[in-house]
Amino acid sequence: MNLQFIFSLAIIAFPAFAKHVDGHQHHNESQSNDQTSLLVELPNLKYNLTWHSDFENQEVIFTVIILKPKELEVSRWLMFGFSDHGKVEGSDFCLFNNNGDRNFIDGYLNDKLEAKIDVHQDCFLEDLDWKNGTIIFRRKFTTCDIRDYAVEPGTTQFLLATGLNKFKSMNDKDVSYHLRYNMLLQYPVKFPANDPDAKTMTILAKDAPVPPQRTTYWCAIVKLDENLQNRKHHVIKIEPFITKGLEQIVHHMVLFHCAAEGDAQDVFNGNCLSSDMYHMCSKTLAAWSMGASTVFYPKEAGLPFGGPGFRPLVMVEIHYNNPQLKKGLRDHSGFTLTYTPNLRPNDAGIIELGHIYSDANSIPPGQKAFPLTSYCIADCTQKLPEEGITIFGTQLHAHETGRKLWTSHFRNGVKIGEVNRDNHYTHHWQHIMALQKPVKVLPGDVLTTTCVYDTADKKEFVFGGYEINNEMCLNYIYYYPVSEIEVCKSAVDNSTLRAWFEKHGVDGGNETFIHQKYQQLESKWNQSMTDDLIELYTSSKINMACLNHTGQLFEGHKTGWEKIDVPQTFAGIFEKHRDSHECPAIND
Repeated sequence: MNLQFIFSLAIIAFPAFAKHVDGHQHHNESQSNDQTSLLVELPNLKYNLTWHSDFENQEVIFTVIILKPKELEVSRWLMFGFSDHGKVEGSDFCLFNNNGDRNFIDGYLNDKLEAKIDVHQDCFLEDLDWKNGTIIFRRKFTTCDIRDYAVEPGTTQFLLATGLNKFKSMNDKDVSYHLRYNMLLQYPVKFPANDPDAKTMTILAKDAPVPPQRTTYWCAIVKLDENLQNRKHHVIKIEPFITKGLEQIVHHMVLFHCAAEGDAQDVFNGNCLSSDMYHMCSKTLAAWSMGASTVFYPKEAGLPFGGPGFRPLVMVEIHYNNPQLKKGLRDHSGFTLTYTPNLRPNDAGIIELGHIYSDANSIPPGQKAFPLTSYCIADCTQKLPEEGITIFGTQLHAHETGRKLWTSHFRNGVKIGEVNRDNHYTHHWQHIMALQKPVKVLPGDVLTTTCVYDTADKKEFVFGGYEINNEMCLNYIYYYPVSEIEVCKSAVDNSTLRAWFEKHGVDGGNETFIHQKYQQLESKWNQSMTDDLIELYTSSKINMACLNHTGQLFEGHKTGWEKIDVPQTFAGIFEKHRDSHECPAIND
């Protein structure tokens, strides 16, 4: 079993909600070039919320369509709120009051969840069609109001609420609300036109029984039909299919190619840990987790699929997360692949960037913003094709304490841009970002992936590792043309870390696990030790996982990929940004 990939996708734990709150994420999502929509189902109120980004006027236009307009005939209010990181308090909101005035209000929630009206009103009602139940409103990306949410690239938490009469507090007994996650700022991305010769195939679990236990892995292996075996095709779209009613049970899915001779030999449908499951499949083709939608490949590339030399077995692996131990569940989730015989110019692939899964990458308690940076060094990117690669999509990933994630791109030591950034990351919603401007990476370039963690409420270390209470820092990049590289990740060198522990009075020997060494320091941890640890992570030698498609280190490196100097990098001026002191926002 490819445990490295299985556990890289976190168990998404939804927050404990107040009364009348539906924590489920089974709303419908549809995504086009520049518009996104949510189907919102609140008690006694159901509506579609759509929005699009107007970059010329630097504002977001929202449209609300009430599916049953009669539901608004009572004295009801609707709230459309925005905030960060799973919190309700501190939310900025636009509020529509269906009272005698039918007014529109810009406000915020204080730390007691009480509604307060902003001094400066920045929510603007554009149109109200009462008969047909349509509300259109707009607000600027940024208003420089400390009580307003700054719309920026990355994840936004939506607070969607309703109630009767006058809205005073989220604690009012008639208040119902949902928390949703999506991106407010949508850069337009053009997807290729439909291919008339394209066909589809499904790779699904077959009537899989989901047992009443928290974690189950189900594997379904299918064999390609004769047409696919005889001729190479390109997959041009990968779409998840989730069984209705199991949206909160199907945690993540991974699509594998049984590429190696030692991989699975025949079709299979059963528990991945079953004694009948003698061999797994090794090469990752695609992945889905809660929040992700359809993957469209650009016109320049497709995922190679089928043909002579392509072992004709593919597998979907499904992680079921059933914390409530529900009984009698059956599943047939999986993927729908759209493929074509009309090959595009390039084969596409995936590379995993970030930290090696290890407790060497750990975060001390009580930290509001603790950074960890990993490296994909020049020695590894030299394995890229001579002409380089083009990144067209990316999926950032961390666990519960991750707050800001990004990957930077360096050439000749100078930062020339970023692959992707999410300053408002939440593990509740994970998505694959189609890049508006693809990123060209050349052999010898350096990619660094940084995660900033918030452990302010923790009393113990948060260790790097596989479990949800551990942490990760990853970026899966979708690119073309395909290269030999499957993984490019790093961790602080073991011997350097042992010396650091000895400096702080902890035995640096191999007899004690790294996390146990950190635990010995917890009782005397202070800010000076935090600074020492940051210095260790940013300047000490590193070990690299520069892996090929078989999961093995590339041979022939002069140090065996160990004890490597951290790349010397310098940040260049490559983009404008909002200064939080000059232009404040509620999400600073």
